[in-house]
Amino acid sequence: MKNKNTVIALLIVFIGICAYNLYWTYVQFSYEGQMKSLEARADADTTAKKELEARLQDNDFQETYQKAIDNSFTLGLDLQGGMFVTLEVGVDDVVRQLAGNNASDTSFMNALNCANERQQTEQANFVPLFIDCFGELAPNSSLGAIFASPERQISISTSDEEVRAMLDREALSAVERTFNIIRTRIDQFGVASPNMQLQEGTGRILLELPGVKEPERVRQLLRSTAKLEFWTSHNRIDGYRVLYQVNERLKVLRGIVDEDSVQSDTSLVESIETDSTLLADAGTDTTEVDTGGFTSFTEEDTEEGLADLSDEELDQQIEEFKKKNPLFGILRSFDPSQIRPDDTYPVVGQALETDTAEINRLLNDGEISVLIPDDMRFSWSYKAREGEDRVFDLIALKSLVLGGDVVTDARQDFDQQGQAEVSMGMNVEGAKDWATITENNVNRHVAIVLDGLVYSFPIINQRIGGGQSSIAGNFTIDEAKDLANVLKAGQLPVPARIEGEDVVGPTLGEENIRSGWRSFILAFIVTLIFMALYYARAGFVANLALIANLVFILGCSAAFTIVLTVPGIAAVVLTVGMAVDANVLIFERIREEMAKGKTLKASIKSGFSNAFSSVMDANITTFLTGVVLYAFGIGPIRGFAVSLMIGIITSLISALIITRLILDYYANKGKNSISFGYPFTTGLFDKIRLNMVKRRKTFYAISLGLIVLFSLSFIGLGFKTGVDFQGGRQFVVEFLQNGQPADLTGGDVEQIRKDLTSSFESDAPIIKTMSSNNQLMITSSYKVEDREATQEVQDILIDGLNKNYDQYTKNVISSTDVGPTVASDIRQAAFLAVLFSLIIIFFYILLRFRKWQYSLGAIIAIFHDVIIVLGIFSVLGQLDLPFSVEINQALIAALLTIIGYSINDTVVVFDRIRENLGEMKSTSLPDVYNVSIDQTISRTLITSVTTLITALILFFAGGDVIKGFTFAIIIGIMVGTYSSIFVASPISLDLLSRQAKAQS
Repeated sequence: MKNKNTVIALLIVFIGICAYNLYWTYVQFSYEGQMKSLEARADADTTAKKELEARLQDNDFQETYQKAIDNSFTLGLDLQGGMFVTLEVGVDDVVRQLAGNNASDTSFMNALNCANERQQTEQANFVPLFIDCFGELAPNSSLGAIFASPERQISISTSDEEVRAMLDREALSAVERTFNIIRTRIDQFGVASPNMQLQEGTGRILLELPGVKEPERVRQLLRSTAKLEFWTSHNRIDGYRVLYQVNERLKVLRGIVDEDSVQSDTSLVESIETDSTLLADAGTDTTEVDTGGFTSFTEEDTEEGLADLSDEELDQQIEEFKKKNPLFGILRSFDPSQIRPDDTYPVVGQALETDTAEINRLLNDGEISVLIPDDMRFSWSYKAREGEDRVFDLIALKSLVLGGDVVTDARQDFDQQGQAEVSMGMNVEGAKDWATITENNVNRHVAIVLDGLVYSFPIINQRIGGGQSSIAGNFTIDEAKDLANVLKAGQLPVPARIEGEDVVGPTLGEENIRSGWRSFILAFIVTLIFMALYYARAGFVANLALIANLVFILGCSAAFTIVLTVPGIAAVVLTVGMAVDANVLIFERIREEMAKGKTLKASIKSGFSNAFSSVMDANITTFLTGVVLYAFGIGPIRGFAVSLMIGIITSLISALIITRLILDYYANKGKNSISFGYPFTTGLFDKIRLNMVKRRKTFYAISLGLIVLFSLSFIGLGFKTGVDFQGGRQFVVEFLQNGQPADLTGGDVEQIRKDLTSSFESDAPIIKTMSSNNQLMITSSYKVEDREATQEVQDILIDGLNKNYDQYTKNVISSTDVGPTVASDIRQAAFLAVLFSLIIIFFYILLRFRKWQYSLGAIIAIFHDVIIVLGIFSVLGQLDLPFSVEINQALIAALLTIIGYSINDTVVVFDRIRENLGEMKSTSLPDVYNVSIDQTISRTLITSVTTLITALILFFAGGDVIKGFTFAIIIGIMVGTYSSIFVASPISLDLLSRQAKAQS
């Protein structure tokens, strides 16, 4: 080895860097283990509680811990629990805002709707889709007329290209501002080591929030636009008068009464405001906020004597009342005669959460909305009334008097009664306006509205100067903190939608850690034993290199603060299995040189030299598939790709440098200082003669038959697609009985399916039993279009499970929510990932071997492998297996890994063919192919066996999360080994032979 001292020096520096970062990794996990132990004992142990508080207040401890985090890898969501969110910025809302007064233009609205529909199926930015739609729907219209604005230098005569450039700039600006505001909110929320990524050109923000235990709280934090407004309000008599007219008009529209009777009844309600005799003796206390003077038809203490009715009679009366009163049948009202004339209370009705959407629909109907005065707007309270079953207030707002842009600071505080509230500070102009507003509205309510919901409506007792105000709304401390957080971070330019999310509970994270590391340690030990048994003392050298490789992988992951996930652990395990390949290639070449009678030193030198090109080509092609996987993957799939690429680089360092240094040391000691196998392993494969050329047509027929068979299965059976490819929500639910795993049977699963089909309004869910009989994976497309219904669907799910199984405790240990747009993008990204990997491999082999026949043979072999793997998944998808056989992101990652592995095998064979063509010039081409395949068969089989063993261990011991992934890898290893010998090589041979005949 040239420049040995320099290489050793660089290697020592590299080892030192890895050791340094691994030390801090040890410190991080040691500190976290201590803190978890103290937290677990703090409730019952006073000493532990004091120690925990001391640690939290110890600056030195916190600084050391933060330094450890900055210099080590962190655990992914699937290992410690947390939340992964795909947030989409509403670029369509940006375009709508920029249109201003023209936003109601028919052509403009049709173009917006068209662009939104196309974005469901096309992976393209919204702005060009909108431009195309507008051009198609209104070919004679000008974009300049829609977006004319002197401030943005757009006029009617501005060209469409200039308008498009403006829209692109404004959309990009809105996305970047949203990203920065969301990042500020997350930082203030207190998530440890959050990871945010802005997907260029898509308007999407990807967030990894490890350790999050309150998903709904995070959803609220991310969705909130933080559009803060201050409104004056109407009193409830004003509101009731309008709502009464709405109810009467609905009666007419639905044919319940005729027009004449409505007119006479309306005259009565109009007299409410002026008939003081009706109100003089009213005894309702308007300060009693808890009841608000509301009554309900269903209350047992009404004067109608309904308390004397049976339940059946009462239900009948209620249904009759609802039929006669379209609005008041679902909106709880009050007796207007019981309200004092000076009552300013703005709550005009109350309704169950399940009825609020229907009431909104009624009030926004075209024939009804004309009855609502221009200075009246109805908004719901942010929070349900205390002590009631999800009942929300309907508040009558009057005028917008102040915007939230005047707020300069916000913090969580407490009022005089010790209740959590949010204190706000305003700028000079806002403080001046607020003082005037409060002075003009003494003894009246002013509503504080955030994102269209009323958080509070305090009564103004006096003029408020200095710009200080507060929001009180029966908040918990966390709710007040979150509200202060979003107000302080600022208003989002446009709403952001949660288009996808993954939630992993801490219990599942701990289970994944155990299964992941168990499989890793077992696979590593088996690999070490195999190498020691097959290569004798040289095997121990390889094992030292493998151990060093493991240290390098973990050290580099820590140095680059890589997020370690379950797929990442799988990548490390597979990399260790594949790292054996480099040592096997080298050792087999050394054996060949020694068989020729060369000295140990000369054999080692020639072995490394001859194996170098094969080692590099094999690893570079696998590395390139990792690059593609990283470019198109998200979340854990990216973690897998990063771990795979790091492992390939470090395996090259360990095999080509560490192994070489140790073998050179032995070579300098003498002739018999090291052996490369035992008598029963040396020459084990020397007598194998596959005679591939003679048998190639037989294998062509076998492969063609498999391809036709599985192609028919694609057409006839199709695929079972995962939730990330088709959209929907997926929940993993754990059933416990008295704290122990419940034993669910097939009959239980069928009953649960029936119960949930009823709960999901006939939308039958897909239910799969996990490897643990007490865990069910439940997938449903129910309300998938409603991007804000995740928590609602989960609540409905639990209610459905309780119908017949309320004796069990049910824990949702993980959930996945993928919107249709994200699912479409994932499908396209998967297709492009496979396509680009094939293109890259084709050109790399063309570059290295200078013959397109090699490239085409390799690509056909890869297609062969992919079709067979997909075909097996298509067939098995019809069975109820205890692991995933769905087409999803994990399978795409497996396919790319298989492509890398298959081409790795193929390149090694091609490399030997190329070498032998130069040395065996008098030998016919078919004989060169036969000899080359026979010479590389030992390396092919040994590498396949070691990688297959690690994949099998991952499958059986790695946990449910990666079972489908590793099953695909197992199939791919076997198929890839076959195709590299019996598909890629024969095809390239036939193509080269045809070329030779054509040239002759």
